[in-house]
Amino acid sequence: MTTQVYYRKWRPHRLTDLVGQDHVVHTLRQALILRRLAHAYLLCGPRGTGKTSTARIIAMAVNCLNPDTNGEPDNTCHLCTSVLENRSLDLIEIDAASNRGIDEIRSLREKTHYAPTESNYKVYILDEAHMLTPAAADALLKTLEEPPRHVIFVLATTDPHKLPPTITSRCQRFDFRRIPPSAITERLADIANSDGISIETTALDTIAKNATGSLRDAENILEQAVTSFSNEITQEQIFQLLGISGDDRARLLVRYMLQKNTSKALSLINDIVNEGLDIRQFHRLVLEETRELLLLKSNATEILNQSKEILEEQSVIIESVSLERLLRLVKLLGSVRFGYDTLGTLPLELVVVELNLNDSYRKTSSTPEEKEDATSLVPPSNLESTHPQVSPEGKDPNEQISEIESPSEQQTIVSPTLSPVHTKTQTVTDTLEGKYSAKESRDGSWDELIRVLSRTKGRRFNLGALLRACNYHELKENTLTMEFTHRSSMERIREEMDYPESRRAFLEATTNIMGTSPSLTLAFKTTAEIHDKHPKSESALVTAAMNMGGKILNTDETIKKDRINSLKEPDNE
Repeated sequence: MTTQVYYRKWRPHRLTDLVGQDHVVHTLRQALILRRLAHAYLLCGPRGTGKTSTARIIAMAVNCLNPDTNGEPDNTCHLCTSVLENRSLDLIEIDAASNRGIDEIRSLREKTHYAPTESNYKVYILDEAHMLTPAAADALLKTLEEPPRHVIFVLATTDPHKLPPTITSRCQRFDFRRIPPSAITERLADIANSDGISIETTALDTIAKNATGSLRDAENILEQAVTSFSNEITQEQIFQLLGISGDDRARLLVRYMLQKNTSKALSLINDIVNEGLDIRQFHRLVLEETRELLLLKSNATEILNQSKEILEEQSVIIESVSLERLLRLVKLLGSVRFGYDTLGTLPLELVVVELNLNDSYRKTSSTPEEKEDATSLVPPSNLESTHPQVSPEGKDPNEQISEIESPSEQQTIVSPTLSPVHTKTQTVTDTLEGKYSAKESRDGSWDELIRVLSRTKGRRFNLGALLRACNYHELKENTLTMEFTHRSSMERIREEMDYPESRRAFLEATTNIMGTSPSLTLAFKTTAEIHDKHPKSESALVTAAMNMGGKILNTDETIKKDRINSLKEPDNE
């Protein structure tokens, strides 16, 4: 015994049943009431929003024997039931992704001249119409220009911009929107009640959020949950099914990051992965949570679809957080990309560390606690003996900081000589320079970097293979300079670093292995450019001759002078 899947079993059969597309329903209903039918419709929008279902409703409505006063089909006459049971000869559904050639469209065009079997109109539904070849689209265009009176075309597509303008201009266009989570939750609740399913409301909300505006995806998730857990479904079971954690842990991670609690944030990320949860799904929840905090901080609460309790929790989190810091976190999370050749937790861990590094390196903290965090990596003796601090008023900086009454004043203490943060940066840089000097360019971590990147394929070249051609490298002031003997090698790695994915993989590897900053600056030079001795010499023989005192003459100038001198000399003949 076989049963219909949910998205087909609960497919809408009337315009009233369409979810989240009121603008489409209103226009089509008026057209059906007035019988002002177009010969071609273009239904476009994201997947699972009701495009194909609407096309089938149009097919029933234009042919129904007993439509109601709103133009809706009655779904009981034999023409409507033939469509519902997929046996109507006057409804032709074509998958344009599989039948995309000119021969199929020519065959379709020939059949349009035949009258309907028993209906008023023959309705052709072309699903994924953007997949038609250019020649097939041109063949369809002729039929759309001069269609038979008994034919209605309905084109459905997720990418209307891929259709030729000559096609779209001859259709009445309807843009379907992503369905709001609240509307999806309400529809899933109706399905659950009709099928005798007991499911928590919070579980329905979770399904709706993960469906990303697609009712069909939401119905598939619900059916999968029923198959896995029978008719008693909880939110925890939905979390287990989707491989995600609850919003509370995503909210907890955001709170740790905003409060600069780096250790707890990193521990939470690794706990998520150790439990077998999908880090990509969790990242999406964290990004969504951060977006909601940004909207709440911007006083755009009407956009949020959250309960009062959650809004109170979020308000507490952002109470002492600046809008700038929150915006920086959103940007960092939005730039995360999970590559297949990187550690699963690394992209999120980099966000946690980089968010706090930005604060530490940009300014000296305004409170004693933040000042201690900013200078904790440098011994006090280094700050006092090497770079004594002098304030503009001649006071000790520590005395100035203690005079600040509250963190809300957000004052910044800047030294006219060298700040502790700069001293810390210089100390770390000096250490790295000593560790990765020219004498050790092929030892230790550099070899490890080459080994790791040997497994990374860039846009055109293997990154590890390109680094093997580097005969010298120097790390100074957050700039890594790499020297190559041949210009071709330098151009290849420069080309790879212009490609975002290759550059991201390289910076992640250097951050892990060499301890550099994720904002490391890369510089590429050839041997001649670095030493600036013989920038135009490409031959070893020429270089050896010049080291023995030889000079390179401008041959063009020499020939010119010889010709002038020969004209000045008397002709002995």
